[in-house]
Order: sequence, then C-alpha cells, then structure tokens
Amino acid sequence: MKQIISPLRLAAMLGGMFLVFAIYFITLYDMQVINGEYWNMYADNHRLVSRTVEATRGRLMDRHEIDLVSNRSVNNVMLDWVTLANSPQNTNAVLLQIAELARSMGRPHTDTLAITGSPFTYAPMTETQRNHLNRYIRHHERAIRNLIRDMSTPEFEIDPDYYEVPLETPVPEELSVDNVTAVQLMAFMRQLYNISAEYTAEETRTLAGIRYEVALRHGIVGMDEYIFVEDASVELISAILEHNFPGVTVQPSSMRRFNTTVAAHVIGRVGPMMAEDVPLFPDYPLDAQIGIDGIERDFEAFLHGVNGSTRQTVTAGGVIVGQEITREPQPGGNVVTTLDISLQTVAEAALRSTIREINATRGREADYAPAGGVVAIDPRNGDVLAIASTPTFQLENFSAQFPDLVSDEIGRPLMNRATGGVYEPGSAFKMVTAMAALERGIITEHTPIFCGHRFMAFEEEGYTPRCMGRHGYISLREAISVSCNVYFFQLAYWLGWSGRTGLDRMSETAELFGLGELTGIGFGEVPGQRSTWETMLARNMHFGYDTVFGGEIIQVGIGQGASLFTPIQMANYTAMIASGGIRYQPRLLREVRSYDNSAILYIPEPVVMADMREEWGSLLIGVQEGMHMASTHGTAAERLAGFHIPVASKTGTVEVRGEDAAGPYPHGVFVAYAPVDDPQIAIAVVIEQGGSGSAVIPVARAIFEHFFRTDTIVQRMPLENVFLR
Repeated sequence: MKQIISPLRLAAMLGGMFLVFAIYFITLYDMQVINGEYWNMYADNHRLVSRTVEATRGRLMDRHEIDLVSNRSVNNVMLDWVTLANSPQNTNAVLLQIAELARSMGRPHTDTLAITGSPFTYAPMTETQRNHLNRYIRHHERAIRNLIRDMSTPEFEIDPDYYEVPLETPVPEELSVDNVTAVQLMAFMRQLYNISAEYTAEETRTLAGIRYEVALRHGIVGMDEYIFVEDASVELISAILEHNFPGVTVQPSSMRRFNTTVAAHVIGRVGPMMAEDVPLFPDYPLDAQIGIDGIERDFEAFLHGVNGSTRQTVTAGGVIVGQEITREPQPGGNVVTTLDISLQTVAEAALRSTIREINATRGREADYAPAGGVVAIDPRNGDVLAIASTPTFQLENFSAQFPDLVSDEIGRPLMNRATGGVYEPGSAFKMVTAMAALERGIITEHTPIFCGHRFMAFEEEGYTPRCMGRHGYISLREAISVSCNVYFFQLAYWLGWSGRTGLDRMSETAELFGLGELTGIGFGEVPGQRSTWETMLARNMHFGYDTVFGGEIIQVGIGQGASLFTPIQMANYTAMIASGGIRYQPRLLREVRSYDNSAILYIPEPVVMADMREEWGSLLIGVQEGMHMASTHGTAAERLAGFHIPVASKTGTVEVRGEDAAGPYPHGVFVAYAPVDDPQIAIAVVIEQGGSGSAVIPVARAIFEHFFRTDTIVQRMPLENVFLR
C-alpha cells in the first residue's frame, strides 16, 4: 500500500511550522521583553487616526465651456481636539493664542456661532446656523434649563462686564434660539467650558465660538474634523509650526474658485450638510460639503465625487509620522450648463442700468424701482441662456455680506426673482385670452370688435373700464399691437363673464402655456397661481365679499385679477408662442463630463411639457403677427422700431395696490422673441415699480443686441461689468 505522506515531506512540514513559530516567538520576545519599554512608550505616544480625503468637486461651465466655478488648492489649519485636550497646556489659553495669531495675519478662524460680541445678542443667521444652535441647546437642555432658573434668582452672581442683567422670566417648556437668549447661552458656555472671569468679554466670545465648533463635531452634529482656518496663508502656517501648538496640523484641501461675478442666484453655494439632508445623501459623511442652493444643489449628484480615506499615525503632539491611503478618492463630474455667461453678464448689467435710469427720473427714494428679474430661453429646446435677478450678491464674499443681505427688506437680494418672484402679468397675458377665444371658436383672427374708449357692458352697474385709446373697429392683430383693453374685455365677456365659465376657460389655456405651474427649473422655484374662481373668491373674501363680480372676470382678460406668475414662466410661455405651440421644460444642464473631460457621462434630452402645434398652429399665426406689429408700430415701437432683427413682443403694465394713493408705480412687464421668422431666443423682463412695460424694454433690447451681435466669434472669457450706453 502506497504511503499518502512520505516521512521526508512530513519532516519538512514540521520544520517549516517550527520556523514560523520561532520567528513569531523571537519577534514577540523582542517587542515585549528586550524593547518592551520602547514599544510601551510608542503606544502611549502614538495613535492611528482614520481621516477622510475629500473628493474634488466637479467644475461648472457655461455652454461655451467657460469655467464658472472651478477648484483651487488650499492649505487648511486643522484642530485635533483629542490631542489638544490631553496635552498638559492650558486649553483655553492655547486656543486664544492660536485665534489671535490667525486674526493678526488676516485669517480669522472658523466661527459659526451666531452671537455678537458684548453685549451678547443673536446675529442674523442662516438656516444651517439656526439648526446647529438648536441642536446644541437641545443637547445641553437640562443644564441650560437649570442655569436659566438660577439666573432668575437674586443670589445668582453675574458680571455686568459680560452680561446685561437677565430678565426674570419663566423657563420655557421647550428650549430653542427663540426663547433662550444669547446672554443666557453665553453664561452657560462660560460655566461649561471653565472660561475664567479674568478673560474679557471678547475673549470669552472667542473661546465660546471655538468650543461650540468643537462640540458640534463631537457628539452633537457628528462632523469629523475642525477646519480652524480655511485657506491659510504661508505666513500663518509658518507661525503656527514655529509655536508647535499641540493638536494643530496643516492639511491640503481644495475650495471653490468663482471665475465670474455674475449668476450668483443660479450658481449657488456649497456648505455643510444639514440634518434634513442626511436621508437624501445616506452615503455622505455627516460633515460633508454639499450644494446648498442653485445648480450646486440641483446637480449635486453629478458634482460630488466619492471621498477617499487615509490611516495616519499621529504622535501625542499631533505630528503625523506615517500615512497610508486606504481608499483613493474619486473626483466628481464636470457640469456643462446651458448658460451663456456673456449673455448673463449683459442681462444683469442691463437690469441694473435700466433700473438706475428709471430711478433717475423720480424725486424721492420711496418711489424708486427696487428690483427686477429677466429670463432668456431658447424656444427650440428649452435651454436657459440667461436667468438674472437684481439686487444680487457676490458668492466670493457671501459670508461677510450676509448680515447686510438679510437686513435689506426692500431689495431682498437673497431672493431669486426670476424663479421665486410672482407678478401679475398685465397686458402680457392678452395672448392667453386671445387663444382661449380662438381655440373655442368664439372669434377668428379677423373678428372686428368696436373700441370706443370704454367698455359699456356693465354701464348699468356704474362700471365702465376704459382703454388707453379709442380704436374704433379693431381685429386681433391690431388689438395685440396697440394693447386694446376693450377688445380683450369683450373676449373675456364672451368667454363667460357670469359665474366661473370664463375664468375656467382662461385658466385652462393659461395652464397649457405653463402659467401658474412649476416649470421644473428647480432651485427654489414657486408655482404662482392662476385667476380661477377659487383664487379670485379667496381674494374677495379677504375684503368681505362672498362672490366674484363680472367686472373682475373681464379684468382677468387683461392680466389683472389673482394671476401671479414668475418671469421664467412668462419666458417659457413666450417661447411656446414662438415655437408654434410646443413647450419644453426649461433646463440648465447641457451635459456632464468626466473630471478630466475625456468622456461624456450624460446628455439630457429635451423634455416636452406640452405640444399643441397641431391644435394651435394656424390659430397662433394672428397672435404672432400681432406681437410683431407691436414692435414695429405698436406699444413697443418707440424702442424697437428699426431694430436690425425682427422682434415679436408684448408690453405689460401692472397696477400695484398700495396704501399710498400716489404710489407705488406700476410694475413693468415685457415679453418678446426673435427673430420672428426663426425664433432662437424668448425673453421675459419684470421690473418692480418700473412704471410701464415700455420702460423695461431696454433690458430685452440689450440682450437681443448681444445675442445677435455681428461679431459671431464665441467669447472665450466672460464679460464683466459691461457698460451698456
């Protein structure tokens, strides 16, 4: 019988096993006996730290591949709290020293605690700051509650150099920033963090801000590392390394570089992820930086890469003595938008200059036009070419500007009026009324209607609304051209002035045009509303009426009533007229590329929201020609007649209800597209208290002039601060 294992093989196996055990034994003996003291000391003075390597965020580009937002390499000063807290040095003294060093070199440390210096009050805060403060208060609720109760007693010692005398108020049932004062919160922090009474109020505030940031990252929000100073200068880094502060290290990173000063509302910002974002991005670390508004938010899935990780060996003093990459980071994709940044620049500059010219004609500041919005869309596919709102802000300096931005209650610069501002359309709505009557066979484009300056159907009730002119018999083209109110009063009357029929018919047609509906553009868009029986009745009940009057229904036909639309809705409505009846979903995404631009990852197809070309094709001809006539010898002729490109347009003047009988001025609305025979761009402009529709035409004209400029060479660099006159 043959042996399975020979004695020679068995001896070799046993010898190999003995050799492995011998190596292990010798190694362990060396570590634990011969060099045991060294390795014990090493273990006591070194630790392994797993750190995230943030993936580079993708770039944002305009349709001509001009960089709007890119990244730049920076060095961040990091604060390792575990190392600092375990050092023998006075923690608060070290923190103050580092903070003062950073401040003296013009690089203030990260401090999001929304409390001012002495006297302590809450500063204007973002939603993120409010959320973090409330979580901090809830985390320490019992201790804060006890302190508030103690502060209300006469025996409580309080230093007037730090705090005002607290009010003796009962402790609320649920604590938040709405009922815990800044004074009470600072008193709690001073007690919790052993901040000596020897420190000044400003030093106390500095320490509280730093300790608050540390607390957010250790047990409250769950963020990883504290970036003490972002984008630190070489001088600051050198000074910090010279002092050898415990737990303070320098880490390379990247941050957003804004390559344009325009499109702030559209581009948006990047910031820390909030609690409500966690379910939306379950794979992100809790301290991830994500898009918080604009297309940075809407295209987050494309822009955000996959973070990597490293394992570092760190000494007790915070010095990194070894590092191993455990997972390579994957950068995000580059997003090519539909924006034309040079056209965007012209749109914003034109809005500002037109508002300045309007205000120059007015005597008192209270009568000034405060703001406006404009949108330009390609009617052939829904590409958004420009989307502007003014007043605006600078993304580069947003944090520094924030207190002023939130305190401006008139201009409200944080509001994107192009998608979030709602306005009555005025006479720009008349094409809807015309289509509602045309598609139901109530009129043809040739049906004559008599305008004798006043509409007399409600004469017996004492209501005779007027037209701006006396046009005699007039048909559709001329009525749109000269914006005859009586003509469209009559159409609304025939559509159904009694009951809800007329409102329903006009609302149904407006809905087909996408008015009063979300367009799908995203970033804070509001739907607005149409003048339905319900919305009109709700408005009237506010004034004590329980019905909708016939005179109000005919006013809906000229764009008054309860209709409230956004500029982007009005631009898309104009684009639908231009295209002969097809309405696309407005889009800002042209394509997504790999980070090195070597591959196209995604190209979205145009999304058709409504296609009425078969039903409306022939009916729209009269409307289109009427809009063209408005530009040649109608309400827009003064500013557009003789323009080198044929333009179809409609003005709108919207009366604004106000307490002052002499004001405010009407809103100015203007919609247009060009060229008439081959539409390539559709525009909607709104200027609040602009005075009239014709007064805002210069904004659209500047956009048309740039879009159809004779120099067809694509600009490779964005134009900034364009002077239009």
